[in-house]
Amino acid sequence: MNNVAESLRLQGKYEEAEAMHLQTLKLKERVLGKDHPDTLASMNNLAVALEKRGKCAEVEAMHRQTLQLRETVLGKDHPSTLTSMNNLAVALRLQG
Repeated sequence: MNNVAESLRLQGKYEEAEAMHLQTLKLKERVLGKDHPDTLASMNNLAVALEKRGKCAEVEAMHRQTLQLRETVLGKDHPSTLTSMNNLAVALRLQG
């Protein structure tokens, strides 16, 4: 599902990509739990999709939440945590 959502995003079909990422996130939360690394990856992907739709407040909140959870679950030096730090910085920069 994530690959389909990413394909939609890369094709510029942002609304469809957002819906697919949201569906994927909800499924992973239910099956794997909210703190599972795969769930956190889906949360990150949804935030990126939201960014493409200009939903700045939601993007920032989701990146902050993802970063906090990844720091707790994976540690501050994990590559995925560092990706979340970068994604939050980009989101803040885009807001001005």
